[in-house]
Amino acid sequence: MRLTYTPQSQPETEFEIEADRHGSYAIRLNGKVIRRVTALPDYLGKPKWGSRKLEAGAIEDAKRDIEALAARSSEIR
Repeated sequence: MRLTYTPQSQPETEFEIEADRHGSYAIRLNGKVIRRVTALPDYLGKPKWGSRKLEAGAIEDAKRDIEALAARSSEIR
């Protein structure tokens, strides 16, 4: 799933979040990947085809990362 997110502290900056159903996500700024997080490859009880819960959790994690990055504005620019 792809969506755009604007941090509260910097409303002029738009980030793009791309998450999959396995819990991995990538954060892009101006088309450049600035953070990529991959989910654990295997664990007890992990759904074989992923789940919407894992995808939603990855999106929330990405939003928290973006807010943290926006707080440190020197890394964004």
